[in-house]
Amino acid sequence: MREVRLVTAHPIEENHRHWWLVSGKWRRLHAVPAVAISPEQMRTAVDDARLLPARPACGMRRRWTMPGLFSRLGRRRCTPCCEALGIEPGYGTPANEASRKDPTT
Repeated sequence: MREVRLVTAHPIEENHRHWWLVSGKWRRLHAVPAVAISPEQMRTAVDDARLLPARPACGMRRRWTMPGLFSRLGRRRCTPCCEALGIEPGYGTPANEASRKDPTT
């Protein structure tokens, strides 16, 4: 049976326990630590179309929102966030990038 991976920006292990969020013009995905925003806060913010204040791994001061499906798959990750997490810069969330590369999914 094939393992199904979710298209997600949530702070799961594959995403290094960080939310991958966007701000402003949605140019880059930034890594916001899971402890900064609870799942309940995120649900409420998305439902109410509110931006959440938090500090990503790169230290940028902005308000954040959950990106849409195509942004989670194709937006470039913030290079300073990736460097802070010790991962390679790339496109999409780390979990989604792995899903695109894995031929079994």
